[in-house]
Amino acid sequence: MSTRLPLGPATTPSVAISRPAVVVPEHVVTQDEIVTALGELFAGVPHVERGLDLMRSTTVETRSMVAGLRETLSARPFGVRNDSYTEEVVRLGSEAARRALDTAGVAATEIDYFVFVSCTGYALPGPDAYIAQEIGCRPTTRRTPIQQLGCAAGVSALAEAFHFVRAYPDATVLVVAAELSSLSFQPGEHTLSDFISNGIFGDGAAAAVLRRATPSATGFHIWGSRQHLLPASQSVIAGRTSERGFHFRTDPRVRGTVPKVIPEIESFLAEFGCKPSSLGFCVSHTGGPLIMDGVEQGLSLPPGTLRHSRASMAELGNTSSVSVLDVLRRHHDNGSPEHGSPGLIVAFGPGFTTEIIAGAWNDAASAAAPGR
Repeated sequence: MSTRLPLGPATTPSVAISRPAVVVPEHVVTQDEIVTALGELFAGVPHVERGLDLMRSTTVETRSMVAGLRETLSARPFGVRNDSYTEEVVRLGSEAARRALDTAGVAATEIDYFVFVSCTGYALPGPDAYIAQEIGCRPTTRRTPIQQLGCAAGVSALAEAFHFVRAYPDATVLVVAAELSSLSFQPGEHTLSDFISNGIFGDGAAAAVLRRATPSATGFHIWGSRQHLLPASQSVIAGRTSERGFHFRTDPRVRGTVPKVIPEIESFLAEFGCKPSSLGFCVSHTGGPLIMDGVEQGLSLPPGTLRHSRASMAELGNTSSVSVLDVLRRHHDNGSPEHGSPGLIVAFGPGFTTEIIAGAWNDAASAAAPGR
């Protein structure tokens, strides 16, 4: 679905994303610790050294997990791990939501629509029902949980919120993403794909509030969104569920798939009179070095454009749907884009699904300056 607006970016009514709040669990481990532990666990595997080299090449330095390393790597039944998911995803998601509401100056009772995304566990009712009550939403707050879009889901949630505010301009929307990838570790799986997965994914939660944009709202102001499904690509990013639980497979073909959707991104930007060369910043999900390189090189972005994405990857790993919200937070905290500069939010997930949001950065102080 694409939002095709008849007006130019300067006059198009937009939707503002507040500064996201990010929460990570207490157990922080270094990549060296994980590599050493897996080297011992898989000592008898013929390709273990190749697998460990792939882990070292991910650029990940530290990650946060809901359990200590020894417990994470133990052979725990799927039911035990999923029970932990149900508890921890509500705890972390609720804390992220509270912080995001506080940042936006919004009470939980003011939330009209709540979008929750996660793909690393299963609960019925979903975590959104627990989080909504935990933080004090109204019983009439509308909720939408999204489960099967993986890393793309963070942008999917922002797009869903955008469309809701466009339809109901006075609405306030809360987006929460929570992922506990460490709970999917299976000690009986040790293909090279497994080593890559074990080398990149981290746990965390993030939240943000979206409302109709005003000049006083600092941050990303959305012009439009698009979701794109690449034909015959369902196996590039995929997973399966067995009696042992969820199992994610990393396919090397992903490195050649990102360039295939670059023309779609360029076409989408053109609807707003933009070219990749016009972008002042890009919020890219942290799928891995090859994916970030594919975005940066495919769009001919200046070196360093994805520095916040690479920093998020180094400090937290790939936190799946949470990652774009963490990268957006870093744009607030570590050198904001220039006021009025066009920007892009992009992520890739199962399908092969590409989620894209176009907009511009608003700096409230600059917007309020004389002559503006």
